[in-house]
Amino acid sequence: MRKVLVYGLGVSGISTVKTLSKLGYEVYTFDKNKEKVDQLKGYDYSPISLLNIGEINYKYVVKSPGIKPSDDILQKLAKKYEIISDIELSYRIFPKKKILAVTGTNGKTSTTSMITHILNESGVKAISVGNIGEGILWQMYNNDAVFVEELSSFQLKNTFDFHPHIASILNITEDHLDWHKDFDDYINSKLNIAKNQTNKDYIVINKNDEILQKNIERFQGQIYEFSSVGPVKRGLYLKNNKIYYIDEKESYELLNTSDLRIIGNHNYENLMAAMLEAYLFGIDFEKIIEAGKTFVSIEHRLEYVDEINGVKIYNDSKATNVDSAVKAIKSFTNPIIIIAGGYDKKIDYSDYVKEFKNNGKLMVIMGDTKTQIKNLCEDYGVTYTLADDMDDAVKKAIDNAKSNDTILLSPASASWDMYPSYEVRGKDFKEKIEKYKGMIK
Repeated sequence: MRKVLVYGLGVSGISTVKTLSKLGYEVYTFDKNKEKVDQLKGYDYSPISLLNIGEINYKYVVKSPGIKPSDDILQKLAKKYEIISDIELSYRIFPKKKILAVTGTNGKTSTTSMITHILNESGVKAISVGNIGEGILWQMYNNDAVFVEELSSFQLKNTFDFHPHIASILNITEDHLDWHKDFDDYINSKLNIAKNQTNKDYIVINKNDEILQKNIERFQGQIYEFSSVGPVKRGLYLKNNKIYYIDEKESYELLNTSDLRIIGNHNYENLMAAMLEAYLFGIDFEKIIEAGKTFVSIEHRLEYVDEINGVKIYNDSKATNVDSAVKAIKSFTNPIIIIAGGYDKKIDYSDYVKEFKNNGKLMVIMGDTKTQIKNLCEDYGVTYTLADDMDDAVKKAIDNAKSNDTILLSPASASWDMYPSYEVRGKDFKEKIEKYKGMIK
């Protein structure tokens, strides 16, 4: 019987155990913090101790995405076994499933959700999987659908045979340097999404991303590009608030961004990538456009929360790095009161503070990165105040808000110093807004 070790019992690990158990594998599990989980009651698997973790002849080890390559146990296992991600395993077990893949430093969840929305609105059953929703393997085991995969650098690092026919790389900027050994390792992990493609496949990339353009010779698939700042050779571009299609034979207007329910050039870029993937999959632009007009921002990504006495409030808790938060700031022209800071991923916040200075009114700073961001505010002459927690931060933001201001949670930091996830952080923000919104005059 085929023996597999699943290292880590988070969302992806649970999904992996369920699927392998149903398919008749002999499943072993190891997690530093738990032996068994309630979601796996009734499934056949064997928790294994650290003492004898390396004594069994596993076919391979499937590791949870969050486990760092530097993990001491993982390094010992890697000397004896092949280490793969659930994404790699899904391709090996279900090679005939239809997939559309998306990666990038920012915009992955929005673009994945957009593609899924467009396909479903066009009559094609689609499910978002990967770094979003339920684990990919269990979804594939239970459903006949098109699987739109949001792929993180953590997942892509341990892929080898994975080969999506259609894939997108939205952008690559510095992130997760606390996990990857260096920026080059992060870049190469992202580029793994396309490493097995041939000239019969399609890769959608950002025309304006410096790193993608530097590595363009590495792409073997047919390249389609998108741009929010000028024309491309083949793909979609934004000009005068209109999105155009262009290729070697023709060029024509598709839609006006005023007809959309999303804001910001970064969101228009995400939509163009989603439109291209749907188009290359075989959906007519007419259906794509109609579906695009009905898409609304996902929760925690420039999510509109409320407007009280002329003060608009947005939840952008998913902005866990500088580039994402900078794009959010650029989406507004009116004065911004921003709630900043969180877990320290060892990145530079200079661009974040510099961009905020353009129309920023007040930066309310909390979390592990508080001192670093405070010092930058002093260096660049940005008005700031410090907060103890979200309750304190929201109160201080509201105390300083006047009509025509925007209160924006866009922390440019992960949540793990104060919250288990950005989702919990975003919900806490919205709860505190509801609690104190009566103070806005």
